[in-house]
Amino acid sequence: MYVSSSFACRYTIREIGFSTLSKVTYVIYRVDDNTAQFPKQLAFGFAESNVKTYGLSSNGDETNPIVNFVKQQNSSLPAYVLAAPNGQMIILSENQLKGGLKQTILFSPIQNQMVKELPSIYATVILIEGKNQMENELAGNNISKTCQRIENLIPNMPKQVEFGPNMAVISNKNFEEEKVLLWSLGINKIPEQPVAFVVYGRGRIIGEKVDFEGIKGKAIYKLLSIIGADCECGLDRKWMLGYQIPLNWPKNVRQNLSDKLDFDVDNPMVLAEMSRILAIENKIAADPDGISFEPIVIDLDEEFKDVPAIDYKQSTQNNSDDFEAKNIIIYSLLIFIVVIIIGSIYIVKRKNK
Repeated sequence: MYVSSSFACRYTIREIGFSTLSKVTYVIYRVDDNTAQFPKQLAFGFAESNVKTYGLSSNGDETNPIVNFVKQQNSSLPAYVLAAPNGQMIILSENQLKGGLKQTILFSPIQNQMVKELPSIYATVILIEGKNQMENELAGNNISKTCQRIENLIPNMPKQVEFGPNMAVISNKNFEEEKVLLWSLGINKIPEQPVAFVVYGRGRIIGEKVDFEGIKGKAIYKLLSIIGADCECGLDRKWMLGYQIPLNWPKNVRQNLSDKLDFDVDNPMVLAEMSRILAIENKIAADPDGISFEPIVIDLDEEFKDVPAIDYKQSTQNNSDDFEAKNIIIYSLLIFIVVIIIGSIYIVKRKNK
């Protein structure tokens, strides 16, 4: 008798999405006349986010692209410029800064909602409404049905998630208060038709912007389906470690997440294991669309030296798996012995007859 056991990957795409394997860092620059200092009190508000602070003097380096951008915009000083990793920049106006710098960049209603919900839910579909109300309603209905469809499939996925995906709507009315979030998504004005983005993990975007035709089709469903897959599915790192939105991620949120996952995604040992898994069999040539499977080399000491420690539960999954495997073998042997005994009794009775 042959007994075999198969084991799924330890992590799913969703769990990889919570990690800091690929740090997407925004920078908020303060440009002033004579000082290159960023106020410590303001900088402290970004300490637990993926936004770094930096001070520049407008007279210190006239060739600096940030300084030149401020001068081109004829902005008054001091000026605050938010820069994304892809090179796009936005100057935060006085009206936007009335509520405070960190509140403007990190604490919009949708951002607050995601920080609160992403550790517990499968993903968030951000719907940005267009100018046609009927199209907006159709898009919202389609996304809601798709989220429900994914929620029904969660019991069959490799890992269970407490809640299924949900939808966050940015309407024309709250377009301005979500301006920084929209800017990070590449949206600078109200679109003609509704568009959507799928966000999971620590504010990661999977795939690209989904247009109205994609919302009516199966694009949202396909993106959401990927999130629940095992991390060893051969998926491009570009999808698993995608672009992030500006997001605050305080220690209490990390602690809550580690309690739910039963491990700390920022623990260097966990990150090293994730990195190793992602590198397995991913060294093939780029496909015609330019998507490469080449793994990224990570310097753990450099990447995670500033990450605060988190107390997290030690996973009992491996012990449980070993215990179940032993039970399978024991039960199989017992069944085998019982079959032999019953067979022997049957043979003896046949001889006696």
